[in-house]
Amino acid sequence: MTNDLSVTCSGEGEALILLHGWGMNASVFGPLCEILNRHNRIYRVDLPGYGGSRWNTALSFEDQAAQIATQIPRGILIGWSMGGLYATEMLRQNPDQFEGLILISSNPCFVQRPDWSCAVKQAVFDDFARDLDKGWAATIRRFLSLQMHGHKNARQLIRDLMVQIQEAGEPDVQALKFGLDLLKNIDARPILADCEIPIQMILGQHDALIPSSLAKEIGKVNERIQVESIATAAHAPILSHTEQIASMIVRDKTG
Repeated sequence: MTNDLSVTCSGEGEALILLHGWGMNASVFGPLCEILNRHNRIYRVDLPGYGGSRWNTALSFEDQAAQIATQIPRGILIGWSMGGLYATEMLRQNPDQFEGLILISSNPCFVQRPDWSCAVKQAVFDDFARDLDKGWAATIRRFLSLQMHGHKNARQLIRDLMVQIQEAGEPDVQALKFGLDLLKNIDARPILADCEIPIQMILGQHDALIPSSLAKEIGKVNERIQVESIATAAHAPILSHTEQIASMIVRDKTG
């Protein structure tokens, strides 16, 4: 089972574990790693079914998180978008393995609920699920367009990311469907509420998937969560505001 997972390591120093979002793969962290590698040992994980990691239909979400945890050292978890759900579940299962959690453009509950308005309507992800039957590439391109909304270089970023995805290995369609189900159904708020390690949340104020109101509401989940918002960022600040994200990670890590 462990041979099915692709983990890329680079740099030296304290370990940072990077987990990507839906439809992507670990290569999306390339620009960020060029900066973080100067002082850290970086572990970039291809989530199951993405990049070089094989998809295994027998594994549940909890099983997948457990599998990843066995392949990485003690360190700080950094989850972007859907990767934040994996990071949070890994922390739940292995509270002594990780020293910090950094969530970038991630919501512990991505879909609106009666007690959680700072999320999107389920129809957003239902629409993407229906689109998958027409082809994964067009669906991901549309998803990227939503993520990059408002960015001045959106078209070029989307083209570059599509090339990266294809070069690293096309995502498994079953993994894409599985991920959309996670985004619709997982509610990780109880995990964050009980978390005692440092948690940093970085949000973009122009994010079309994460309402800006999350910055305030997350304090009701855990008042110790440190929140920072980037005024000009959308859903992919790791690409649009790479140096700023890197400085936030390093500053948070060093206290």
